[in-house]
Amino acid sequence: MRYHIRFKEIRQQKGFTHKDLAEGICGMTTIYRFERGDTAIAAEVLYKLCQRLGVAMQTLFVDDDSEYALIDHYLDMLREYVYFSHEDLLKVTLQDAKETINDNPEFDMQYRNYERVYRTYTAIDLRNDDQFEASEKILLELIAETKNVNRIELEIINTLGDLYLIMDRYEDALALYHRHRERIMDFQYVNDFDQYMIIQLHYGYAICLYNSFSYVQALDVCYRLLIRIQENNSIYYLGKTHHLMALIQIALNDPEPAKEHIAKCEAAFFLEDLDERMEYHIQIARDAIEALAQ
Repeated sequence: MRYHIRFKEIRQQKGFTHKDLAEGICGMTTIYRFERGDTAIAAEVLYKLCQRLGVAMQTLFVDDDSEYALIDHYLDMLREYVYFSHEDLLKVTLQDAKETINDNPEFDMQYRNYERVYRTYTAIDLRNDDQFEASEKILLELIAETKNVNRIELEIINTLGDLYLIMDRYEDALALYHRHRERIMDFQYVNDFDQYMIIQLHYGYAICLYNSFSYVQALDVCYRLLIRIQENNSIYYLGKTHHLMALIQIALNDPEPAKEHIAKCEAAFFLEDLDERMEYHIQIARDAIEALAQ
């Protein structure tokens, strides 16, 4: 039985209307669409709804594959909150998953990738709280433990690379990317999340190469990155990549292609309504291009 059907049965048994159950938690249409199976529901919202119904969340997952369905639900929510940078929701969902899954002695923890993904997102949560050393410790342990070339390993590498970039540890980041260069460049994506993750990896690698003055290599990675972006239609990274390529061309004393990349960068950020937010960085590049042209 699908868990949204089980949820509807419990709601009806408890005598709650959509309006009564939703009040102060979410919209009525959210519950209505969830019960129809039209949409998923955020883990923290489902948790609050179950609390109001007076049942444990895992009660919804009553079929033979219940534990796997519950874990998949949490993994989907965690990935969504990382993808969209919802830091508060990530923290809440990690805590809820810990209470529902990790700390439940009756729960079967043999699901292959759950623990590694949970620890990876715990590291991201620590990073968001500026607990960099604790975050790095978890990620280094995960890399040492992970043997297979798969999306989980790439996700761990991506998270550690991002952490080093935030800490301005470009040499450490570059060493990490060099060790895993073949996987970064050649990994074939499976879905949109994998493609987005690979785009992040390419961009982080290009940034590190640029900061280590390896401009030609950085350009090569950027061109590969543009191909990935076209496949995934990621306008935000399209703007960031063209901005980086403009900076590289400036470093190579070549103002004309730099101008072209800045124009493409502005167009992309305009489409994403980010032009004002990125105006300072774009203006710095423009000033550098004008100085070259003089």
